[in-house]
Amino acid sequence: MARTSKEDFFDQLDIGVPMDIPKEGDGDSEVLFLYSKNGALPSTYMKESMIQHHKDPTSTAIPSITMKDAVQNCDYLNVILTNRDKRNQCIAIVPQYESYHIQKWMRLGPDGIDSTKDLELVSRGQQSNGKNQFEPPTKKDRKANWDILSRYYEAFPNVMKELKPLVEHVATPHKTVTVMVSNFGQSELLVNFVCSARSRGLDISSVLVFATDLETKALAESLGLTAFYDKRNFDSIPSEAANRYGDRMFTAMMMAKVMCVQMVSSLGYNILFQDVDIVWYKNPIPFFEDKNTNLQNFDMMFQDDGGHSVRYAPYSANSGFYYVRHNTRTEHFFSALLNAGDLILKTDSHQQALISTMSDHVSLYGLKVKVFSRDTDEFPGGFHFHMRSKTYMKELFAGTVDPYIFHMSWTLNKDNKLSFLQQLGEWYVNEQCVQKEAKAIPTDLFAKVDANSKTPFADACCTAEPIVKCHYRDKPSKIPCYDSPPIDKGKPSFWAAP
Repeated sequence: MARTSKEDFFDQLDIGVPMDIPKEGDGDSEVLFLYSKNGALPSTYMKESMIQHHKDPTSTAIPSITMKDAVQNCDYLNVILTNRDKRNQCIAIVPQYESYHIQKWMRLGPDGIDSTKDLELVSRGQQSNGKNQFEPPTKKDRKANWDILSRYYEAFPNVMKELKPLVEHVATPHKTVTVMVSNFGQSELLVNFVCSARSRGLDISSVLVFATDLETKALAESLGLTAFYDKRNFDSIPSEAANRYGDRMFTAMMMAKVMCVQMVSSLGYNILFQDVDIVWYKNPIPFFEDKNTNLQNFDMMFQDDGGHSVRYAPYSANSGFYYVRHNTRTEHFFSALLNAGDLILKTDSHQQALISTMSDHVSLYGLKVKVFSRDTDEFPGGFHFHMRSKTYMKELFAGTVDPYIFHMSWTLNKDNKLSFLQQLGEWYVNEQCVQKEAKAIPTDLFAKVDANSKTPFADACCTAEPIVKCHYRDKPSKIPCYDSPPIDKGKPSFWAAP
């Protein structure tokens, strides 16, 4: 055996998952290598040195070598990711007919870990407190998903005929389509995305909005976007916004997110999928389409959600912003995710179902997945905003970092998103236009719009400069919000008092 630097390991072998930065003294800064035979050991000099080291009865330390030396003669490398915390954890490597999944065994009692119990095989979602994050879908979940799928597949041929010319119209020369899904309850966030892009002069012609109601379709078109409404599949989706993460309306929209990407993937296009609570600082598509980077090696690339819990292991991929290259692996993945709708209904989470299905496809088909670490600058979001990265947010306000987007994730509901975007200095929608249909633009605003305009709602409702407002002193804000109330108990003010 030998050990090498964890940071060097991730630098030289991009396994796709976001690296948890090693903390000094935590003992998680190195990677342990086990070699199955002498032929797998590094160079002759290193090999002899390591063998002598292990034969020395007085030696207790595991030799440290470089990452380059560690893998020099490895024809196969099996990577195991394991959380080194305070658990009494053991790892058994068994010479056997090979498996590409890790079995998880625990000494489990009714309330969690019980050292008096025998080891038993458990779900990978089993937690030490006794809770299981991966209960199988119920008969009710399966029946609901069958109903959804039967309607979906019956309508599929006709839907594809209607959708194809729209996709062809918006796709970039490299065949990328920016896919967004919205109902009318979320419409002001869609408006804000368009208005913020207009303020920066960004090209958003690649956007195709899957509107789940006719009001949103009309609104999107009045914003200058291409929109598609599929009555056969979307007519049962509520038009109001979700009240909170995981409620009935939230889950219905999650199913729509799966349908729309499966449709576009079936037509053979690359996809940039994004939620409506995103603003662009610069167009991210060239970043993903650039053929001169190592990113071309990956099939799917995601923003890091930031919440590295067992539900989202091992990728912590944020399902609200990701890029997909079309190929047989990704097309099959979206088909499988659609058929796993019962898991979405059971968990109330598109994200959890996506990551678990994706993990299996990485193992089965060699799907190549990349998640950009939350510690990089390109794709910040809710993790950074909610006081997890105060330094980064101050650098963002100061203009010393250069991200592509900001994603207002990790947020309870739409009202919170609107308030937080105003504090962030990324709200560009006239107050008179919030929650308004395209045909209901206030008269005084509409009077200023050219009668021949193809974007009347955007012309009337977008502001050239952001509307910055204080709401909560304990959340990041572009301007100091000393006098505002807190929203989170016990959190200090973002800005130090003058």
